[in-house]
Amino acid sequence: MYIHSSIDNFVYFLKGEHTKEDFFSSDFKGLRTKDKTILESSALALSYYKRILKDISNIRYENEDSHILLFYDLNSLTHIVKVRFDGKGKINSLVEEIYLKDYHTMVLVLSYDGSLFYGAQKQSTDKGLSTIQETIEKAITTMTGFDIPIIMSSRTDRGVHALGQVISFDSHSIPPEKYKYALNNILPPSIRIKDAYNRSQLFNARYDVIKKTYQYIVDMGEYDLFKRNYCFFHKVNNISKIREELKCLIGTHDFSAFSKGHKDNSIRTMYDASIHLSENKLVFTFTSSGFLHNMIRLIVGSVLEIDKKGVGSLKAILDSKDNNLTPHLAPPEGLYLMSISY
Repeated sequence: MYIHSSIDNFVYFLKGEHTKEDFFSSDFKGLRTKDKTILESSALALSYYKRILKDISNIRYENEDSHILLFYDLNSLTHIVKVRFDGKGKINSLVEEIYLKDYHTMVLVLSYDGSLFYGAQKQSTDKGLSTIQETIEKAITTMTGFDIPIIMSSRTDRGVHALGQVISFDSHSIPPEKYKYALNNILPPSIRIKDAYNRSQLFNARYDVIKKTYQYIVDMGEYDLFKRNYCFFHKVNNISKIREELKCLIGTHDFSAFSKGHKDNSIRTMYDASIHLSENKLVFTFTSSGFLHNMIRLIVGSVLEIDKKGVGSLKAILDSKDNNLTPHLAPPEGLYLMSISY
């Protein structure tokens, strides 16, 4: 993917040196603020920039993760624009706000034992179990003295674990290494901060995700009381058949059949849907642009049911877009959020 021609042409356009409007993607997703409020369509975004061209100065840009940060001065204020690209290198979204000097977003990468929490997202608790979000926000308040809301990259369900969950929140002056050290001394041992770093003020742990990778562990051995919260004990008949069934998920599809919740857009791109053996464990790996609610657990539950009965087709279920065909939900204990790509 070559992106520099698009960003260079956009910069030339802002300077009034390029009249061709060929830098936006055909599926441009809008000009918005950090909180994802859509401001303009591609046509209106162009109209907006055309109105301010004569007043823009000092245009420059730099790389951050898989996108570009563009800066320009307008009426004595500096603006910061996060420029995202599609697979062909065309600009497909813009995020813009007034640039605040020395202001950044703190990013934390963490792991946790989900069996001890009532899911990741803050909500009403059950039987005294707290959520990951609530626990972390309380720890940050203890550390800083301020109530600071966090944004999570993925909202894992109750019982689901994480090795690479990512959160972000606004921070002004505390260095990343201090957050990691202090929070690991405040948080319970079931949550660990693995890494901490700064990103621009426009970074959003949820909306900036490019890919997510999950794994699901099926233990084919004898039931072990002390492992019951960390895998799904289940006997598998035909591993080769399961591997073949999963191949139909690769690519861009409507995954409506594998979601129990309603979503206006059920289209996702699956980059990897595979299995491998690790001793007596069958490990499923799924990497996608995003996942619908319960999507992985429904896929695993469905393919294990096909394996059990020896009949059925994962592709037929996928093509049907009918979630009535996916009644088998694999338990949450075997699911792990492995990593997030930006």
